[in-house]
Amino acid sequence: MIFRTAFAALFLLTHLLLTAQPMADSLAGQQIQQVVVTAQFAPTDVRQTVNSVRVLNRATIEQRAAVNLEELLQTEPNLRLSQDAVLGSALSINGLRGENVKILVDGVPVVGRLNGSVDAGQLPLGAVQQVEIIEGAQSLLYGSDASAGVINLVTRKSQLHRFEAEANTQLESNGYRNLQGRAGAQMGKFLLQITGNQLDFQPQADTSLGRDQLWNPKTQTSGRAMLRYSPSEKVDIRLSGGLFSETVDNLGEIRRLQYKPYAFDDYYQTNRSDATLHGEGWLKNRTFWQTTIGWNRFDRVKNSYRFDLADGAKTLLASEQDTSAAIGLLTRATLATDRRDHRWNFLVGLENYAETAEGIRIVDSTAAKTGRATGNDFALFASAKADFFSKKLTLQGGARWTQNQLYGAAVTPSLWLLWQPTARWQMRFSYANGFRSPGLKELYFSFIDVNHYVVGSPDLLPERSNNFRGEVTWTILAAPAASAIKGGSASSGRSGRWFLQGQLSGFHNTVRDRIILSEFAPVQYTYANLKRWETRGGGLGFSATFRDWLRFRSELVVTGFYNAYSEDDAALQTLNWSPDWVNDLTISFFKQKANLNVWHKMTGKTPFFFEDAGAVRQGESQGWDLLNASLGSSLLQRKIRLNVGVKNILDTRQIRSGASDGPGHNGGDLRPVHWGRTFFVSAIFVAATKR
Repeated sequence: MIFRTAFAALFLLTHLLLTAQPMADSLAGQQIQQVVVTAQFAPTDVRQTVNSVRVLNRATIEQRAAVNLEELLQTEPNLRLSQDAVLGSALSINGLRGENVKILVDGVPVVGRLNGSVDAGQLPLGAVQQVEIIEGAQSLLYGSDASAGVINLVTRKSQLHRFEAEANTQLESNGYRNLQGRAGAQMGKFLLQITGNQLDFQPQADTSLGRDQLWNPKTQTSGRAMLRYSPSEKVDIRLSGGLFSETVDNLGEIRRLQYKPYAFDDYYQTNRSDATLHGEGWLKNRTFWQTTIGWNRFDRVKNSYRFDLADGAKTLLASEQDTSAAIGLLTRATLATDRRDHRWNFLVGLENYAETAEGIRIVDSTAAKTGRATGNDFALFASAKADFFSKKLTLQGGARWTQNQLYGAAVTPSLWLLWQPTARWQMRFSYANGFRSPGLKELYFSFIDVNHYVVGSPDLLPERSNNFRGEVTWTILAAPAASAIKGGSASSGRSGRWFLQGQLSGFHNTVRDRIILSEFAPVQYTYANLKRWETRGGGLGFSATFRDWLRFRSELVVTGFYNAYSEDDAALQTLNWSPDWVNDLTISFFKQKANLNVWHKMTGKTPFFFEDAGAVRQGESQGWDLLNASLGSSLLQRKIRLNVGVKNILDTRQIRSGASDGPGHNGGDLRPVHWGRTFFVSAIFVAATKR
């Protein structure tokens, strides 16, 4: 009742302020081009990058009411997220799993992979200005774990006013409560920004099982600070750091209801912390330098208790406790030229990345300390870029030499091409060789008890991959605005009446010695190399813009996942195909003070093969749709921003995943994908001094 009253009151307030406020939005109608930093020689206009970069900016984050990276990526094409109530979310790109996806915060790798993936739900977006996504191997610049792609969270580093403060509250009917605050002060050549976030999730009962629910209660507290010093327009030095804490309660089902009932409960405490010192600047002759020292730490503690319902007593189960930690230390320096009037530009760099894993289940017989394992990569890399035919053709190539502590030297070459034969056509093609050394857990993990037998393998080989990607973008229609027709410039199609663009893309990945968890005896598992793995796919999409009030994007991507059983049975198909269909609509009205947003993703059914009692059978994961909508408004020159809406309108909660070649074709286990339909309301209030 309280939520419905707040929802209605905020909607009424939005309507009254929209009709009473004559002041125009200071940002309305401005066509600000996106500048990206990931995998570039220097900050670059996204339209001129040789690799295809997808940018999700601050406006998109707010329109989708996304509080963390997981929510933001749920409806992105060619990215898939799977859920686990304890481990969190797992991400794949181009059909390649999370072990091959490198997630960065301002260029520094995030550590703490669980089952191979970083939980995107543990990466809040309060301090993030934009998220940059690059599909395909990026081993040249980012080394190991980047064979599938890179996701870089770029934090805020500037502000328009001397003093700024922002408060953000978001309530959702499913039990989410999110509070966020931000403050910034510009003091001469210094800029200080601080962001804090508090999230509480108490899910509504979603099953008839009692205490054991599909979604676990959790709380998150995080903070991030950044101090920037700019002694001149050509030099920038930043010191930043963040803290994150999460508690997850995994309550067990009640046992022995008739006599002294009890339950086994697990509590997971996760802490993340990071610190980065970054410097960059311009030298003479348009030479850009960057240096980064970044430290990242992940700690996770599991405590298990027996809970007696009769007297409320909790007894610690000593044999069920677990602790683990991961530490990463990055040192990186690059020097690049960005001379627009020269045909050739160059980039050279060096990087050292040291990683440590700690925990009672880490067993490295060669380590000096029990429960500890270390790894180190030292790399030199270089790249050259050249323009031909009046800058219509850009070629870039380079290579990375890596010296791994365990596996010796490896060389990974890459090549990119950008061809713009006319103003309406852009063609991008790339090849990259990927390299991934086994993770410390894959090498040294040991989990053996009465219920588990999972061990690492020190004899693993590193993964090597080849990634091919192509993309063609063409402007179908670019009608100028009326003012341009009467004598103004018609060259800026995006700010005209109509802008219609199409896109065709394709990719092909092959992986040699892919690392998987393999069963070598009944219910006993170890990590092993799979000789060959492959994914292949393509996409077709288009986007449309009309004046400043309508934007629409639709993209269909089909991905083929390799079927390893086809190597032994020629009758089986080599690839299992599955589609994704994404749609995104934004309509602005009231002179751009309000907007209606609808975003949707259809994840198609995914076939797979598995072995059952010595026979190969076919199964499939059921397809599902995620449809969301919101109504937002900005008032008082964006000092108040309101947003109301609904997520998962179709109320999809679980899908079936299992055998599809048996009677009825409806068997299989239910797998949770979302917590169901939820209504949300958010309000952002900004206070600022004059510039």
